[in-house]
Parts: sequence; C-alpha cells; structure tokens
Amino acid sequence: MWDFFPAVVEDIQTRRENRRFLPGITLPASIHATNSSVECVSGAALIAVCVPSLFVKKTLTAVLPALQRGAILLNIAKGFEPGSRMPLPFLLEQLAPGHSCVHLAGPAIANEIARGQAASIVLASSSEPSARQVADWFAGPAFLPSCTTDVTGAVLGGILKNIYAILLGSLARLSEDSRNLEAAVVTASVREMAAIAAAHGGQSATLYGLAGMGDLIATGFSQDSHNRRFGQLLASGKTVAQIEAEENWLPEGSRACATVCAMARAGGVAAPLAGWVRRTLGGAPPSLDGILRALRAAAQTPLA
Repeated sequence: MWDFFPAVVEDIQTRRENRRFLPGITLPASIHATNSSVECVSGAALIAVCVPSLFVKKTLTAVLPALQRGAILLNIAKGFEPGSRMPLPFLLEQLAPGHSCVHLAGPAIANEIARGQAASIVLASSSEPSARQVADWFAGPAFLPSCTTDVTGAVLGGILKNIYAILLGSLARLSEDSRNLEAAVVTASVREMAAIAAAHGGQSATLYGLAGMGDLIATGFSQDSHNRRFGQLLASGKTVAQIEAEENWLPEGSRACATVCAMARAGGVAAPLAGWVRRTLGGAPPSLDGILRALRAAAQTPLA
C-alpha cells in the first residue's frame, strides 16, 4: 500500500495501525506500506486507485510506466476529474489505454469493512470478464460482489449519492431526526438521481439498486460518513470555509455538486434537492423550510 503521507506509512509499518485515517484497527502483518508508488504497483495484477478525485490524474500518471502488462485498474474514488464532467473511471481508461478498468460501486464504508463487517458491492466495467475477475479476487466472507456493464449508471450513482448524503446530514440536524421526513427525502433523492443518470446514458434500474439507492442509504446515514457529517456541520451554521479550516477536509459531494447541477440542467432534469445543497454550499442559510420546498418541487419530477 502506498500513501502520500510519510507519517501514515511509518505508522502502518511500525504500529500496524493507520491512526490518521483508520484509528483503532490493527492491520494484518501481510500489508506492506511504502512511500514509493512505483514500488507499490510493480508486478501487481490489480491496482486499486483510491485517492481523492483531485489527485487521481497526478498519482496515476506517475506510475503508468511501472504497470505490468494486463494489470487491471480498480477505481474506488467517487468524483469527476477536476474542471470537467468526466467521471474518474473514464479518466483512468483515457490515461491507461490497454489496461482494463473496473469501478467499485455500492455501499462500502471503510470503517465497517476494516472491522470485518460484510458489504455487498457492485463492480462495473465495459469488460465483463475483467469485472468477473475482480469479483473472483474480492469474493469472501466480508465482500459479496456483483457485476454490471452499466458503468455510467454505477459511476454516477456513487457521485450523486454524496450530494444527497449531505442533504440527509443537514436534514438530521434541522428536523430533529424525523424518520418520516427522512424516508420522503431518500425516496425523492433516488428518483432525482435516476433521472439525472438516465439523462446522461445510465440505466435507471442501476440507480434504484445497490449502486444508487443502496449507496445513498449507507452514506446518508452512517456515522462514519464524511458527507453526512459535512451536511450536519452546514446545518449547524458553519460555512464551507470554516469546515475546511477546522476539519482539514472537504468531502467529494461538496466538490461535485456544482457539476451535477449543471449536468441536470443540460439533461433537462429538474433537481430541486441537489439545488438546495448547491445553494447551501454557496452560503444560503440552511433551513427545514427550504428542504420542504425542495421536496414539494421534487414531487413534480417525472419518474426516470
């Protein structure tokens, strides 16, 4: 495993723990952490790309000459190439022609998996044999993989759910944990996600499945979710700049929201719930009234 931060690499090697990102979890002795990304990928049949979207291009470009022939790239990051509407798996295909690319979709909260709890995931690829190969490698007590060739739908599901998870985090703070209202917002969010994905070539059924609705449920309600916590902090009255300064991170949903809203407009899709998140990120005061107005508007959105 390679990490950008030398302190993380040293921590894993000396303490068998990643205290910065995964505190309290003892890592297997078979894991070797390294400061060299080239060493990390050399001779590997599967390369898991799980760095933030901002750094995918720079990180992968540095190791391309070291990839062995036939190595499969597995994208785990959820987002767009910065400054574009290109989802990351398609960026990987562009950067590494000749290498099959597979995208890991569906709910996979890292802390749960690290504790040995099971997760059902979706592996998406235009190459079904590559997806099946990765599924064979991953299948086990903690991973229940399925496969799809609807890469666009699976990829957009993973990007879109982050935005609506921010909404659900805000809702939890503003509504005093109303299960009725949460159920209504989840349902409307999935409909909105499916409409946006369908407008850009994805299959609606994918968004109503594990790669869309399933991922939203996990990310929108997990106490380990960065996007949910970010939404809660926004609803408490903090600005994006304050959150970034205090927490030293911004979740993928905050970076993707403006692009998703632009995609909705381009596809002729009304997306009032995503629009609420975008306005809140821009400084509009978050309110339960505002969410209710967006929810009423979403009820008029046609089924995808």
